[in-house]
Amino acid sequence: MSRNSKTSAAQQLKFVMECRKSGKTDAQWCIENGIRPATFYNWVSRLRTLRCEIFSVNLDLL
Repeated sequence: MSRNSKTSAAQQLKFVMECRKSGKTDAQWCIENGIRPATFYNWVSRLRTLRCEIFSVNLDLL
């Protein structure tokens, strides 16, 4: 993975799901896929925040 590339939230989610389904540790998966573990964990954190924001917006619609 290129160091300067921007990764969309959809692509980040795809990578996180691939990692979690792989049965490998996050660190092992990241090393094999050329992603810094710190970057991976930033993605996980952002995706959790996005999920919470989406969930709270949906609750406001009820």
